[in-house]
Amino acid sequence: MTPTSDRPEETLSRALLLLAPTVTVVVAAEFIVVGLLPLVARDLNIPLVRAGELAGWFAFSAAVAGPFVTLMARHLMPRFILTATLLLYGACNTLVAIGSDVNQMLIARIMQGAALPAFISVGASLVTALAPAAERGNALARANLGFVLGVLLALPAGIALAQGGNWRLPFLVLAAISLLLAPLVALRFPRIPATSSGGIGGQLRLLRQPEFLAHLALSVVLFAAMFSAYTYLGAWMDRALGLTAWGVAAAMFLFGLAGLFGNDLAGRVADRAPIRATIVAILLLIASVNLTAFAGDAILLATAPLVLWSVSHAASVTLGQVRVTLAGQMAPSFAMTLNISAANLGIAIGTASGGWIIDGHTIAAIGIAPLGFGMLALPLFSLIGRAASRDTYTRKVSDA
Repeated sequence: MTPTSDRPEETLSRALLLLAPTVTVVVAAEFIVVGLLPLVARDLNIPLVRAGELAGWFAFSAAVAGPFVTLMARHLMPRFILTATLLLYGACNTLVAIGSDVNQMLIARIMQGAALPAFISVGASLVTALAPAAERGNALARANLGFVLGVLLALPAGIALAQGGNWRLPFLVLAAISLLLAPLVALRFPRIPATSSGGIGGQLRLLRQPEFLAHLALSVVLFAAMFSAYTYLGAWMDRALGLTAWGVAAAMFLFGLAGLFGNDLAGRVADRAPIRATIVAILLLIASVNLTAFAGDAILLATAPLVLWSVSHAASVTLGQVRVTLAGQMAPSFAMTLNISAANLGIAIGTASGGWIIDGHTIAAIGIAPLGFGMLALPLFSLIGRAASRDTYTRKVSDA
């Protein structure tokens, strides 16, 4: 394959450099609304649960429509997919920012959600086409950097930009960045051809592999564990630590910066032991969330577990993408798309479960839901581990 006149590693580096900001702004569009829901509800004079649909329908669309959009876009060049999605996000974020009709805003969010998985899957296509097989896990982690940044920095950025009650400004900023990045990507992104792995039948074969389905189920459970607490981290900082809105924004920003180390750490171990690394990361996350809750209003006591929470959260996000994409390497783009869908389903389940527990037991119970989901993950880890051991044994016998 000769996508450009550059060497494959140079082409991959240039592509990943452009992917980081574009994926960040697109993923941020999903999560930035979470910290703005009370302001949206108050400004539009609608119930909070109705405003919450701006987040819920985005996630639902990504989970249900995303795989179909990815299949339809499988023959398109990555550069075209990236540019078209940035233009779509620019238009939809503008509509949300200036709109007053909730139904129209929901349509814009649904369109964004449907396009998200195909957009994110471009990274998997690039890595599979250009990275050496032994380094694909690390390259996938690099491609996932924008996803991690979007997840971790959206909340503090939204809170900071909305100071004074103007919830529309964050969406205008995202729209402007999307529209500015679109021509840059159109002109500078490498001319890499589509890397579809066969037809639709070849892609759908992934859904007939029990081990791959177990990986997807594990992603649902793990993302539920992560976001059952993370969604309410800002509320915990407000209620338990008594921080001001600016204080919460600053703390969340520092939380996101610490997560960059987690992404880097995950990239270093992803090729060698993605399953064991995932187990360690989720155990650390559950422990750190509960230690944070036990710290109460003592900021100094909460600092160390918050850093550990951020590192393990980011590592878990990255390892989830790498783990599933490597498991479905016969069709990596579709595998990553399905994982994005599984992740969004987990986020929806985790957010609802965490909110239900916190409503019944106060914000101090923020660590209960992650612990419960962690226990649900145990049989899935066991199933995947047995399958991996069986495959290793089969390969050794075959080689002999």
